[in-house]
Amino acid sequence: MTYSELMRVSNGCVQSSEGWMAQLIGREAIEYSSGSAACIVNVGYSAEVRAGVIYASESTSDLFPRLREHMSSAAPLLDGRYTVV
Repeated sequence: MTYSELMRVSNGCVQSSEGWMAQLIGREAIEYSSGSAACIVNVGYSAEVRAGVIYASESTSDLFPRLREHMSSAAPLLDGRYTVV
């Protein structure tokens, strides 16, 4: 995936030309949707790296096999600084 396929739209939402999107919901969650399915991805904070931590591996399922990859691609476009684990 290249960043040219991603677009930051209103309210800090990141959309992909592949049809998925990621949107921050407050400081502790991201709504992720792909096609007609959606899930909530937990976000924590690490003082050690001074960044939000997106816990994508905890939310991976058969419905979202590329969740971690998508969150890694979207992280630089979200408001704030994030790392994906």
